[in-house]
Amino acid sequence: MTTDEATDETAGFDLSVVISTHSRPEQLREAIAAVRAQDHAGAIETLVVWDKTEPEWDLADDDPHRPVRILANTRTPGLPGSRNCGAAAASAPVLGFCDDDDLWLPSKARRQLALLEETGADTCSSGLEVLIDGKVIPREGVDGVLRYVDLLRTRRMEAYMGTAMVRTEAFWGAIGPMDEHIPGGYAEDYEWMLRATRHQPVPVIPEPLLQMRWIVRSHFRDQWPDWEAALGQILDQHPDFGREPRGRARIEGQIAVAIAAQGRRSDALKQVGRTWQDSWREPRGLIALAVVAGVPAGKVSAALNRRGRGI
Repeated sequence: MTTDEATDETAGFDLSVVISTHSRPEQLREAIAAVRAQDHAGAIETLVVWDKTEPEWDLADDDPHRPVRILANTRTPGLPGSRNCGAAAASAPVLGFCDDDDLWLPSKARRQLALLEETGADTCSSGLEVLIDGKVIPREGVDGVLRYVDLLRTRRMEAYMGTAMVRTEAFWGAIGPMDEHIPGGYAEDYEWMLRATRHQPVPVIPEPLLQMRWIVRSHFRDQWPDWEAALGQILDQHPDFGREPRGRARIEGQIAVAIAAQGRRSDALKQVGRTWQDSWREPRGLIALAVVAGVPAGKVSAALNRRGRGI
C-alpha cells in the first residue's frame, strides 16, 4: 500500500458516534472501548461530550482509524443538548449515539451501515438487550421496520437513540436535531423517533446490537414534574395520537402516574378518568390508582425495571 492509498483510506470517517456522559467514568471507558472495538472495517470517530462536568481531556486519542475527541457541552445543558453538541462537531455522513452506560455490540456499526446502504433510508435501528442485576433480557425488534403508526400505538424498544443511526444531512434537515427544550430531557429519544418515522419508515435489524446497562438509568424516577410536562408536550406536538386512542391512553396513563407520584391525588384521579376514556384497558390507570393509594411510584418503577420494562 502506498502512502497516498493509506491517506485516502483514512481521510474520511464512515461513522461519527456521539457518547453523552455525566459522572460515570468507569462505564464511559467501557462504552468508548466498545465503539472502538467495532468489527466495521472503515474508520469511525468517537465524540465524547461532557455535560455539566469538567471533561477528562486525557481520554482523547488521535488514532486515525478510531480517534476519540473530547468536548464540553456548549449547548443547552442536558442529554438533548449534549447529543446535538456532538452531532454538530461530527464529520462523518452518518451519526450514531451512545449513552455512557450503554455498550455497542461488536457488529452494530457494520450491520447498520450496510442496512442504510441497502435500503437508502435516512435512519435505521435495531433490537437491544437490557442488562440489569446481572441478568440479560433480550428485547428484539418486531417486524423489521418501524413506522410512525407503530409509535403512535406503542412505545417500541427500537425507538431509542442508542440503537438508531441517521444520515447527518437528515438529522440537521428533514428530521431535525434533538429537542433541547423538552422538559428535563425526558422521552427525548421517543419524540425524535416519532419525527424520524413520520419522515419515512425506519428499517430495523431485529437482533440486539446494543446492550442497555440499566445501572442508574432510572434517575428520571425522581423527576415526575418533568415526566408530566414532557409527555404532555409530546401529545400537544403530535395531534395524530388522536387517531390512535389506545396509544394516547398509554401516554395519558404515564402522565397519571407522574401526577400521582407528586401527591396530587385529585388531579391524578381526573387524569385516570381521561386515560380510561381513551382505553379502559390501559394498565397505567391502575398503576396510578395504586400510587394514589400509597404504593411508592419508585418501587413500581424499580419492579418493572428488573423485568427490563418501564412505566
